[in-house]
Amino acid sequence: MKKLFTALLLASLITLAMAKDIDIIKAKGTEQSVISSLTPPPVNMDVDQDVVLKAVFDVELDAKHVQKNNVKLKYITQTKESIIDGEVAYNANENAVTFKPSALLIYGYYEVEFKSLKAIKAEKSQQIKEIKYRFYVPEVINGYKLPPEPDETLNNSTLLGIDVNDNGVRDDVERWIYITYKDKHPIYIDIALQAARGYKIILEEAENAKEIHYEATAYIDCISYYENYAKYFNEKILIEDNFDLEYFRVKIYFNTQSRKDRYDQYDRLLSGDSYSLPKIKDLKSKCDFDTNKYEE
Repeated sequence: MKKLFTALLLASLITLAMAKDIDIIKAKGTEQSVISSLTPPPVNMDVDQDVVLKAVFDVELDAKHVQKNNVKLKYITQTKESIIDGEVAYNANENAVTFKPSALLIYGYYEVEFKSLKAIKAEKSQQIKEIKYRFYVPEVINGYKLPPEPDETLNNSTLLGIDVNDNGVRDDVERWIYITYKDKHPIYIDIALQAARGYKIILEEAENAKEIHYEATAYIDCISYYENYAKYFNEKILIEDNFDLEYFRVKIYFNTQSRKDRYDQYDRLLSGDSYSLPKIKDLKSKCDFDTNKYEE
């Protein structure tokens, strides 16, 4: 268990950068040799809302000492903690203590505590110390798990910001996209994510503006196809309301002075040259996501 926790800890250090003043790696007693497994594991950032918490041990426990007060689950925020009600049980076949919340967990940070557990008399030399650790339940929109809202100061301290799921879109931007367009056709989200990936290229290579221009702005051609030309190719018209690209670019993505400066550098370096537009029949190919799923 010690090796497992260490690996999870190292893999999740980045969560310190995005937790909003909540120390997700704070833990106690998780490295005891008597522990076989913990579900969810410590520092897990992808826990389902219907999770059943489980601590499995290498020794048989005294069932008399497995009571409701032996497991405590708390929902934690920057300002308060709330106790989550649930049912505690002991499975002697697995040497497992479980806690089933009485309702689905809402998204956010949680802390679980297993305490006052004892092995049977034959194993009394095996002491079980208090176990306490934290995990995160992601917000789900239309079946998609969003990354946590990052700490604003840390997120804006670098050009690229925080991207814990490593999908090429800054976490605050990704959350804004899914929340803003959750009630529209899903192609709005796909195109907005493509725009965000294009803007990331600008942040990374603004000095190579002319070389990256077509890749960074391919989302505009994708939008143009679905706004203006899809109907002529006997496809369903999916975009009815125009994207507010100016607001997205200025207010959401390039939202700090250093990011604005990079975009201005890119924009200045483009001046003085002419750039060709793709043929109408090629506009759709500029979408960097699978468009076939919208043709069924």
